[in-house]
Formats: sequence, C-alpha cells, structure tokens
Amino acid sequence: MAAVGHGARTEERRALLQRVLWSRQIERSARIRHFLAYVCEKKFAEPSVEVHEQEIGVKVFGRKPDYDTMADNVVRVTASQARRKLEQYFAADGASEPVILEIPKGQYTPIFHERTPVSTAEDPPSKRTRSTLILAACVILLSTSTIWLGIKWRTDRTLVRSELDSKPALRGLWSQLLAGPGRTDIVIPDSSLSLFQELLDRQLTLSEYLNPSTWVSAEKFASNPELRLFASRAAQRRFTSLASVTGVYRVTQLAGRDQGRISIILARDFNIRPMKSDNVVLLGSIRTNPWVELIQDRLNFRFGFDQESHYAYFDNQNPQGGEPATYRDDSTVSYCHIAFLPNLDRTGNVLMIAGTEIEGIEEGTEFVTSESSLAQLSRIAKPDKDGRMPYFETLLKSSRVGGVVSSFSIVGVRLLHL
Repeated sequence: MAAVGHGARTEERRALLQRVLWSRQIERSARIRHFLAYVCEKKFAEPSVEVHEQEIGVKVFGRKPDYDTMADNVVRVTASQARRKLEQYFAADGASEPVILEIPKGQYTPIFHERTPVSTAEDPPSKRTRSTLILAACVILLSTSTIWLGIKWRTDRTLVRSELDSKPALRGLWSQLLAGPGRTDIVIPDSSLSLFQELLDRQLTLSEYLNPSTWVSAEKFASNPELRLFASRAAQRRFTSLASVTGVYRVTQLAGRDQGRISIILARDFNIRPMKSDNVVLLGSIRTNPWVELIQDRLNFRFGFDQESHYAYFDNQNPQGGEPATYRDDSTVSYCHIAFLPNLDRTGNVLMIAGTEIEGIEEGTEFVTSESSLAQLSRIAKPDKDGRMPYFETLLKSSRVGGVVSSFSIVGVRLLHL
C-alpha cells in the first residue's frame, strides 16, 4: 500500500511540474524548462540522491564531463532564474496550488512541500455538480497522462540523425518546414477549451478564446457559481492530450540535431506574429486550436461539430467525383485532415493536422512522418523538379476496431493554388 501511495504522489507532482512548465511565467524559457524537467525527474527517479551542478551542466546543457564550473556558471544562473520564476508562478497563476515546488538556494535538488489552502468567498460548495466533477476529473487525467512523455522529450539529450537526407518524400515536405535559419513553432491543442465548450454548447471564436474574461462572462453561467468557478480555472490551466505530445515527439525526431530551432507552444500562449513570420505546425481542429480559424477559409475540407448530437465531421466545400458533401465519424470510422499551405505573409509555411477525434492528431503525425505514406501522397501531389511537395490538403479515413485505429486511407486530395 505504501508503494501505491508513493506512486500516486509522484504522479501528482509530475502533473504539478507540467503546469509549471507550461505556465506563462516559464513556457517561453527553454533553458529553465529543461533545467526544471531534468532535476525534477531525477528527484522522482532517485529521491535520496542529490543533483549536482556538474551533472546538470553535462546532461542538460551539453557541457563536457570535465568542464570547469567556476568558469562556466550556466547552471547557477539558470537555477537562480528558475527560483524567481517559480516564486512568480506560485504567487500568481499557481496561487491555488496545494503543493509548492522550490529549488533551495545553494542547491539543485528540488523539494515539494504542501501549503495550507486559503479559504475564499469564491470557494465552491462542498457538493459539486456532476458535470463539474466529471470535467475536472478529465482535466486532471489529461494532465497526468501526458506528463511523462512530455518530460521525456524535453530531457532526452540523445538526438538522432535526421532522416531527411535519405528519404525523399519526407524531405519534400519537411525541408520546407524545418530547414533554413528561421523558427518552427509547433502549436499544440488546448484540451481545457474542448471541455469548456462542452458546457458552453457553442464554439468560441479565436478572439473570444484569447480573452479570458469570455470564459466566465457567458450568460449560461450567470446563475451557476460552480460553473463560473470552473470556467475561471479552466481559463488559467494549460492542458493538452497524450496524442498531441506523441505527435510533437514524432515531428521533433525528424529535426535531428536541429531541434533547438523548434518551439512548442500551447494554443493559449501563441500569437498572430509567428503566423506571419515562422514555419508553423498547428495540431488539432478549430475546436481545440482556434488558430486554425486564420487559414480555414483557404481550405476545402472544414471541421464542424454538432453541439446537440456531439459528433464531429468535415464539410466538403466542393465535392468531386462522387465524393460525399460531409464526412462524419462514428464508432468504426474517424477522419483526419492535413493541410500544407503558406503562412499569412508567405514568408514560411503552415502544416495543419486535425481530426474528428483527438486521436486524429496521432494518426496525422504518423502519416506525415512516414516515408511510405508521403510517397503515396506524392503520386497525387507531385513534387517539383527540386523534390519539394506542393501546397495541398488531404483527408484520411481511419478504420477503428475496439476504439483503436487499425488502418487509414486517403479519401480526398486538393492541390492548393494560393
């Protein structure tokens, strides 16, 4: 029983670490994220072992094993910055966290300690509504189920050789997204938004999504303080799905030793400027990643969601050759939409991967990171004389057995002349 309790406590602390890493105070600082991820995972794996400066310099910052820590203070500086950021998080966004993460001064081994919760007038009654409990449980599940793979990616220092040199179909697409001096932003879906919209019964626009007050000002919540409180907390939380993290991992492996050029950003923390200047990978449909709104009017296949019956579908704006006007998922079939097109200022490119279900992201990233799958697509969307794939969109149909995708096929392709 003691072992079970320890495991549950570790997972809770991993979930806390995930919230810290994706907080607005820390999310954009790669050095601090990598530092915190490493020292915390070391603590989880070996609770009684101290983490030392030399070890961090080698494992996290790529220094030589015998580097001079007196001459190179990267670890000490990063640790000092991390302490300040942690203080800022737990004083603001993390003010309601029951457990606090700290890096004691003069040390690098993290500590977790509980703090006494402060009662406020906004605390909900002891009896929660059923819907609030279910949604809150889903949020916690999403957080704890993604943390391990997310941390694994951030702390794994073994970079593979790029596959783009030896696989022409992969190179035809990904050389236009990962090569060059610019940045590639992977924008991951916001699972909190999907859960929130289950309560709201409508789709938020991008402008509404970016305004946190929208989440609590909905007329539907006016008479229900419990749902207002849940909406307020959902607007502050940053959660994504296991399928999204798996998709990120697939993409980053293609970058090989150029992974430092990649930024991973939750949809909540993204902004319009990179859509004009960077290469961007948008994961998720418009329901979980509203940035898709900026490119949707250029696409033939468009995501929709029936709020009353709770099913997702893709509308076919211009059916061709006997194609249906709508592609709807069911218990045996799901669909994934992939689109490759220029960014808003045509200074880079955008790759969007969306599905009728969240698993569509994993299906789509598997497709676009597979040489055989892209080679199949290349027979329709023919590369130019330099081997570069043209702008396109394609719809994939997946067969499911027992809820697991067993196969997928291309059911529609459009070349985008933009």
